[in-house]
Amino acid sequence: MTNNNPFGIQDDGRTASLLSYFFVLGWSISFFTFHLNEKTEKSSFHLRQTLMLYISYLVTRYGILTILGGLWQPNAIIPISYLIIFVNVSFIALWVMGLISAGNNEDRPIPLFGKPAQFIFARI
Repeated sequence: MTNNNPFGIQDDGRTASLLSYFFVLGWSISFFTFHLNEKTEKSSFHLRQTLMLYISYLVTRYGILTILGGLWQPNAIIPISYLIIFVNVSFIALWVMGLISAGNNEDRPIPLFGKPAQFIFARI
């Protein structure tokens, strides 16, 4: 196997797939350092998964604040902060499932977002 990345690490896609789960910095290093130099199916799969997960999280988290923030009553039965906590915990659980899949060197899609991510980001 040739060494094309600047760090001199021989990679079968596992390093790139694990690194992609560490939000913006990890995803960027994974994509620009490992994936662009040596494209593997495993790194492509996990880069698509994490990109979809991060975009969905940001849209959901800040969409709730933007849309419901002005409409929600501060003294409502269920405060908006409980909804935000639920979203955060849900996405952390999905993130952990994906990270475990990458750590076990498997291509198991993240529930809810995995299969659409493979279709939407097929060019990665």
